[in-house]
Amino acid sequence: MITHHLLAGDILKACDIRGVVDKNLTVTDARFIARAFASALFKRGKSSCVIGYDGRHSSAGFCDAAAEGLAQSGIDVTIVGLVPTPAVYFALTQLGADAGVIVTASHNPAEYNGFKFFTAEGPFHGADIQALGAACKRGDFVSGHGSRKNIDIVPAYIQYLHRFLELPFARTLHTVWDPGNGAVAALLAPFLERLPGKQSVICGEVNGDFPVHHPDPSLKKNMEPLRRAVLKRGADLGIAFDGDGDRLGLVDGAGYVFQGDQLMVLFARELLRSHPGATVMSEVKASSFFYEDVAAHGGKSLMWKVGHTHQKEKMQRDRILLAGETSGHIFFAQNRGYDDALFSAVKLLNILAHSERSAAQIRERFPVMHDSGEIRIPADSRQRARLVAEIAARLRQEGREFVDIDGIRTACNDGFWMMRGSNTQPHITIRCEARSKDGLHSCLADLRRQLASAGVDLESAGYYAEA
Repeated sequence: MITHHLLAGDILKACDIRGVVDKNLTVTDARFIARAFASALFKRGKSSCVIGYDGRHSSAGFCDAAAEGLAQSGIDVTIVGLVPTPAVYFALTQLGADAGVIVTASHNPAEYNGFKFFTAEGPFHGADIQALGAACKRGDFVSGHGSRKNIDIVPAYIQYLHRFLELPFARTLHTVWDPGNGAVAALLAPFLERLPGKQSVICGEVNGDFPVHHPDPSLKKNMEPLRRAVLKRGADLGIAFDGDGDRLGLVDGAGYVFQGDQLMVLFARELLRSHPGATVMSEVKASSFFYEDVAAHGGKSLMWKVGHTHQKEKMQRDRILLAGETSGHIFFAQNRGYDDALFSAVKLLNILAHSERSAAQIRERFPVMHDSGEIRIPADSRQRARLVAEIAARLRQEGREFVDIDGIRTACNDGFWMMRGSNTQPHITIRCEARSKDGLHSCLADLRRQLASAGVDLESAGYYAEA
């Protein structure tokens, strides 16, 4: 009998576990990861866990192996099947379970898979994730005879979402929906049944190959099929989801693709109408416009770390009512702080269906910000840490002020540039923004100089995810 198991160290991320299937993440790994998680739960006095999986080809098998590992360690397991991540969050509360697991690699390419973990108290991340690897290596497992059962959580989850619709709508909307062949496609039809107005769907079948586009709505190229569909059909808006349904994307009726921080402006303005002076949180990549707009509407803004677990933890600790990231993770305290893109879609429909202005008309009043989009430089974990540390040290020597809660964010001309190591993929993420084209060019030039001093040529080492 195997008493211990060695995991590949590079699959243990800041917020979850992710790897390439059958390369550095296998079904055997899944079973032992689950046993290590069960041991962690046992030490916390917990005995029940909900588990679901996304639409990747390997996900059902990984789920079965993980459920087996949990049960072998004495955890009572409830399997909720192929569902988006937020449906597992919902099931945790609805069923009164102690913890939850979703088999998913979110927006990563099709060859990836992984696991997100959480407990009834909040996120399970950072040192918790690293401890799973250490527990596997030591063979720190408990044994027991947990039960296994299957439950269809979808009807209750859809009913829960529908409760937040502010009906009747003041005006009807034609919405095009794009689940990106991801997990949301598994339940989109029943979700749309009660919605007023006209509904159209593209990429509406679960397909782990993601044949039309990559399921990441934070990149404009992935939003192009939805943008074309909105314009062709004369729709009012288009709503997109990532692979596991915890991130939202928006296209307005003029074909403009909103960034996540622009979406947050819509949600923050709505919140501040009913909660004057409330704190609204985002992260280090977010536009200066977002932070200024919160203040202009009577709120307080807070900049924090990137990553859904970091945002949730800070939100819970500081009792923040609304938070969100540029990637499209939106967190409502009204929804227990979960990043649920279908819940966010309901809130967005409520805003637009009761507004005198369309999404495009609201957006047209936003200030013009000149933005590089995300620039991504391939780098392993050591390279990421070295690059950020070296440039931070140089900025200190130059007497430059910068925010270092998560990488580096520094003012430059009439804008800023930022850089940080990705939590989920092997690259450095960079963003530059300014109020003028000259300002953006100045920010990019400053960034190029800093990178060159660290031995990195921006154009040859990286690529522009957005132009």
